[in-house]
Amino acid sequence: MSSVGSSWSSADSSRPARRVPRMVDPMKALSSAVRLPFRRGSVEYSLGTEADHEAVYQTLLHVFHGPDRESFLGALSDPAYRPEQRLLAKVDGRVVSHAHLTEREVRYGCARVPINGVMWVGTLPEFRGLGFAQNLMRLADERARATGHVLQALTTGMPQFYRPLGWGVCGRQTYAQALSRNLPQVIDGLIEGRAGFWHVRPWRQVELADLMSLYEMQYAQVTGSVIRSEEYWRWLIGRRYAHVIWVVCQGETVRGYAFVKDHKILEIASDPAHPQALRSLLGRVRAEALERAYPQVTVHAPVDHPVIEAFLSASGRLIDQDIVDSALSMYHIPDAGGFLKCILPELSRRASAAGCALPLELGITTDDHRWLIHIEGKNSRIEPDKLSRRHLTLSPQTLVRLLMGHTSVDSTTGDEGFVASTATALDAARILFPVQPIWRSPLDAATA
Repeated sequence: MSSVGSSWSSADSSRPARRVPRMVDPMKALSSAVRLPFRRGSVEYSLGTEADHEAVYQTLLHVFHGPDRESFLGALSDPAYRPEQRLLAKVDGRVVSHAHLTEREVRYGCARVPINGVMWVGTLPEFRGLGFAQNLMRLADERARATGHVLQALTTGMPQFYRPLGWGVCGRQTYAQALSRNLPQVIDGLIEGRAGFWHVRPWRQVELADLMSLYEMQYAQVTGSVIRSEEYWRWLIGRRYAHVIWVVCQGETVRGYAFVKDHKILEIASDPAHPQALRSLLGRVRAEALERAYPQVTVHAPVDHPVIEAFLSASGRLIDQDIVDSALSMYHIPDAGGFLKCILPELSRRASAAGCALPLELGITTDDHRWLIHIEGKNSRIEPDKLSRRHLTLSPQTLVRLLMGHTSVDSTTGDEGFVASTATALDAARILFPVQPIWRSPLDAATA
């Protein structure tokens, strides 16, 4: 299973049948928002508590054959973790289905968006086919709206399970590969700049602020990149996803870093004003890969990252596709109105950058809900239950793909349920929702 997302699968037919409770859909049983705990017969839906941790761990072992205990306990030390982020279905007090909602913030241009990473969605084999996992996902929507998380993300090998729940394939997994010997050859410490010789070495704890600054410098404009606090940085490094963190220094000044795991660069950042920093890092990775007999090196980065160009210049290849290792990235918008309000500053910036006449209006309809996007400088706003002459009707799956920039409005016109009221509605959507790279670092993806 990918560390992020779901590995929900069909029941194991080799398991002996057992008597199971009749399932009642809690989302149909109540007309208003579901309040947890919620019980029907022997089935109870509830938020997790500290007392549930051991039972949750045993359930995950039975469903996924992992994680190991050290990884599970490490996740509990996430600075944003709270036991109630787990949604549980219990039968006669036993945890039979589980979903974990991590809480992060990601970038959307100049805006910040609160997001739930959805992890470890699964049901014990003998209880599958009764709708437990589907109900937990519906309750996850309720939970997201209640806590103000307007976006959700996961990685899964079973997209067909999530599509009926409003999830759309969104966010290609991009990386580049090149032969180790083709990477730039830089002899450490022999290239001198104005501020001194370049040197690559393992990082030191006192350089955390440098890493944080370089990350912001490199990824501040990347849609989907996670906003990291110092506390989160320390926890992330403590998880030891990389076997080494290289830093490149000019004199004593840190100009770049690379998280490396075997032959993979999980994350790399450098000061764009110093291109030699990137070359020096790649030179060190090359030397280590050759020393350890790795024939090729893989780097994970957005398609517009300078390291991708460096790999292509080294006769490498770019992998930019939806499915990687049988897994797909999927996103969902549980609260479209809240999401539009969060990204309104970026929509206003895009309209201004396009130089279009204001006010610019575009209506959005999905699942019988309507919103009017009104862009007019300081008077920009999102108005619920309103439409303009220019409006689009979209399915939830198409909505998330368009709003996140995974696909253009022109390529969605053939999607089921898509309707554009006028040609000017399409023009407005082209301005507000252009195609853009969506990317999360593997370091963050491992923790949702």
